[in-house]
Amino acid sequence: MSTSPPHTRNRLGLWALTATHAANDFYTGAVAALLPFFVLHAEYSYAAVAGITLAATALSSVAQPMFGYLSDRYAMRWMSLAGLLAAGLGIALSGIVADSYAAVWIVVAISGIGVAAYHPAATMEARELGGGTSRSMSLFSVGGNVGVALAPSAVILVVGTFGLSGTGFLIIPAVVLGLVYAPVSWRHLFSRTVPIERATAAARTSIPDDWSAFMWLTAVLATWSVAYVGTSTFISLYSIQRFDVAPGFASIALSVFPAAGAVGTLAGGWLADRFGRLRVVRTGYLLAAVSTIAIVLAPSPAVVIVATAVLGASLFLPFAAQITLSHSYLPNRIGMASGVTLGLTLSLGGLVSPLLGSIADQTNIQTVFIIVAALLVVGFGLSFFLKERRSLSAESLEPQGETLELVESTHG
Repeated sequence: MSTSPPHTRNRLGLWALTATHAANDFYTGAVAALLPFFVLHAEYSYAAVAGITLAATALSSVAQPMFGYLSDRYAMRWMSLAGLLAAGLGIALSGIVADSYAAVWIVVAISGIGVAAYHPAATMEARELGGGTSRSMSLFSVGGNVGVALAPSAVILVVGTFGLSGTGFLIIPAVVLGLVYAPVSWRHLFSRTVPIERATAAARTSIPDDWSAFMWLTAVLATWSVAYVGTSTFISLYSIQRFDVAPGFASIALSVFPAAGAVGTLAGGWLADRFGRLRVVRTGYLLAAVSTIAIVLAPSPAVVIVATAVLGASLFLPFAAQITLSHSYLPNRIGMASGVTLGLTLSLGGLVSPLLGSIADQTNIQTVFIIVAALLVVGFGLSFFLKERRSLSAESLEPQGETLELVESTHG
């Protein structure tokens, strides 16, 4: 029996959901953290390990918008829990089957599909629980940063102790957080809440979908995607190649990157609600380009770590604002907007990753970060084609979908 006021219950649900986001994105971080070990112990080339990044994102890039459509159409909220478990299972198997590159590719692809299934349903739920503000979305988003940040330490501990075959232990976060989340949101997971597509006709008429603005946002996010995936894939290998440091030391930058990103995400959500989303987006891309140049010019691995921290904070400064912008551009297709924003655009970096790996094999990894810096400058320029837009706040949904309140809010 629950006598908690509704918004207390929502706060509990948002924190539980944020914890699952940490567990889910832990497996995205685990892919990047495992790459140096595949190079050192399984003797994969840079192009081969970039192909593993592709495995984590290739099918995900197609699947995530589809999962977003299903979330809009059928309110399949249970996909967040199922996706989390699939993400954990794929990574748990990856080291066990390391003798077969094809098998590694397949199980990492399964993990990527799990990550894709999780995000649209979970993002829709976070929007409802948090009221649709950039600040609440930043809290949910920062869970992903925390998970990615914890992954390198966990991978080093597990692989350092048990070898690549010890990756089976990495399924523990998915199982534990899934068991915590399920009792809190059991009724919500399997209820048929009213999806956004069935909002009132008046709301749909007053705020129609703006596909042109959404496509410009997608173009901006494409540059973000390559920068994020490229940094995650190559930052440890960059320190190893250029400064000949041990994998353990090189992994510090990989941990610092998402940890600083968590700070940037929280700060960005707060700043976007107060000073406007577009200012935050443009500032983030400009600072990210400058910090990437600092990585290229770094004279020591310590400077690489500091510059990577600044890059992480800068790159994630616009993250929550970009999500809420996507919702304001497609207010009648929140699941689809979430699927593209969090899935397809992030996955574009994975599709480009093998090309970056090939460039690194032929030249050096420093060249990769020169390319990343150039793309961030392009993203900064494209951000001036974005426009602010009044959006619907999150819908207040009764458990059985009997009522739906639509409240307008203004961001920036």
